[in-house]
Amino acid sequence: MKKLFSIFSLLLAIGIVLVACGDSDVGGESNDADTDSENGSVEEILSGEFVTILTGGSSGVYYPLGGALAEMFQSLGANANSQSTAASAANATTLNQGDAEIGFSMGDTAADAYEGIDSFEEQGAQENIRSLASMYPNYLQIVATESSGIETVEDLAGKSVAVGAPASGTEISAQRVLEAYGMSYDDINEDFLSFSEGVEGIQNGNIDAVVISSGLPNAGVLELQTTQDVVVVEIDEDTILEMQEDYPAFFPSTVPQDVYDLEEDVTTIAVNNVLLTHSDVSDDVVYAMTKTIFENIDQLRDTHNAAQDFTLEEALDNLPAPLHPGAERYFEEQGITE
Repeated sequence: MKKLFSIFSLLLAIGIVLVACGDSDVGGESNDADTDSENGSVEEILSGEFVTILTGGSSGVYYPLGGALAEMFQSLGANANSQSTAASAANATTLNQGDAEIGFSMGDTAADAYEGIDSFEEQGAQENIRSLASMYPNYLQIVATESSGIETVEDLAGKSVAVGAPASGTEISAQRVLEAYGMSYDDINEDFLSFSEGVEGIQNGNIDAVVISSGLPNAGVLELQTTQDVVVVEIDEDTILEMQEDYPAFFPSTVPQDVYDLEEDVTTIAVNNVLLTHSDVSDDVVYAMTKTIFENIDQLRDTHNAAQDFTLEEALDNLPAPLHPGAERYFEEQGITE
């Protein structure tokens, strides 16, 4: 009897342990299931989701990068597409209205849009836009041919200048540079043309110079360089630092000599590009998009050389509008904070 009782006690103890372990496992599975059902995997979140990406002109950097983003999201089942637009200002306005999910913008234009200042005074603050990440710097490039005789900003006086699409970030920067040199549109013959249209105008002899704000190199300038020697007009550092007092997003940088086979490095204005979204895009969707972008960042870098400067560590630098909570959640997971 003692032996039978001992065996029964042992079996009973084993059964209690197994039940306890089973309860623990079931509890863990239940917690995991709750987490999955609340947030889901990136694929589950993006599958079937409509994602419109606002880019810029076909010769700029936004355009190919937007296409690469669309491919990333499509591979996860999203109904993603990229749209060519008039770029920064138009993208901020469209996002503010909730008519797209992601858009590229120059940081200074996005800041103007969010605050409702300068070119956004009439339409008011675009308060629905949100930052997703800071990307790579844009370089302001005032490009002419050597045969034009244009070497300085002052030399643009009386010339036909393609200043960018109306109300684009490029066009806004063009106005600000002219103002910094005591000039305005009254001093030039301004044409509101995109990068590619401006370059085509130079090739056709209708345009003397084109203002371009993009990463390096710009495809349109490379195309122009195949037939003519190009000049990038210097914007001197002292002037840039004075402009920085009114436009904190601006900072001095250089267009390296070897980018366009120039005679020397050229000082110019740089400003960070940003990815924007808007407040009505769900936290889960923005989180999934942000995670997808940074886990596939090499794909963007392979798409265009400008994206080599796009890094997780600098993704929160100089954001022009509040960070979207979905993006914030991803960056906090990575230990990146503002």
